[in-house]
Amino acid sequence: MNKTADTNFENRFASGSAGKNLRTPRRRLTGEEHRKLARKYRRKRIITGYAFLTPNLVFFVMFLLVPVVWVFWFSMRSGGVIGPTEFVGLSNWKEAFTDPLALRSIRNSAMYAILIIPGALIFGMIVALFLRNIRKGQTVFRAAVYFPVLVPLVVAGLIWLFMVHPDFGAFNLIIRAFGGKPLNFLGTSSLALPVVASVEIWRGIGFWAVYFLAALIALPSELYQAAQLDGASSRQRFFNLTLPLLRPTILFALVLVTIYTLQIFDSVFVMTDGGPANATTTIVWYIYRNLFTYSNVGYGATLSFVLLIVILILTLIQMRLLRGRKVT
Repeated sequence: MNKTADTNFENRFASGSAGKNLRTPRRRLTGEEHRKLARKYRRKRIITGYAFLTPNLVFFVMFLLVPVVWVFWFSMRSGGVIGPTEFVGLSNWKEAFTDPLALRSIRNSAMYAILIIPGALIFGMIVALFLRNIRKGQTVFRAAVYFPVLVPLVVAGLIWLFMVHPDFGAFNLIIRAFGGKPLNFLGTSSLALPVVASVEIWRGIGFWAVYFLAALIALPSELYQAAQLDGASSRQRFFNLTLPLLRPTILFALVLVTIYTLQIFDSVFVMTDGGPANATTTIVWYIYRNLFTYSNVGYGATLSFVLLIVILILTLIQMRLLRGRKVT
């Protein structure tokens, strides 16, 4: 009986092995079938990609594309916020380039950029280099440097209002201590704009310091060790190694801070409200006034679109510079 069972098992095993060995070979696909499968695979990948992008595209269309189209439509109309509007063509665009206050606001915005951009980036880089060389208490120093960034703009403006007050402000108390006469910082046309710019620089130093610090930490230490062995000084290492390696980072920061500076509003609104004699007005402040004070929606929309065009041009410049000047 055992011999019979063994024989049956061997027969089943042999027949199973033979069945596996006698499997039919795979049929070769024709060129047309290959193309059909490739098209089907590409179509599936495209559909999958758009399925993942759909939520982002929905928000992009709803909160960016539609508002831009709506603003452009309003730029060719005139009327109030509540009342009806009427089509005026390109009259708002013509007025935007001939309005003295609009031109003054554009000049002031450019002056803010000239003061804030180098101030925030240069001081941010200096503080970042200082923080990189600290060995003990790094967390405390970084938190102290970054703290002004966390202060709301309105609160920062109120703090500086007390600092520059002509009677009991800290700056005038120091001036009096050295025998000088107190200055009306926000009441003098030549001083008000630099004071507002100083507030923005003070708030921005911490952000750009942390930004540059992260970039400095990521730089390859081998290059600095090799340069130090070759006898390069700290100044030579900074100008010949650090700055070239940080060029993409600096270019991105330059465009980003420029875009941010062109949109200054809060500090101007809190500290000077555009005064004295429109010495501190900005393009965003003037847009706000046209929309909510003068009820000129069409003209405010036109100025908004002009600002958008400027920001898009700066973004394209950034992309061009980052593509054309990569450090290897």
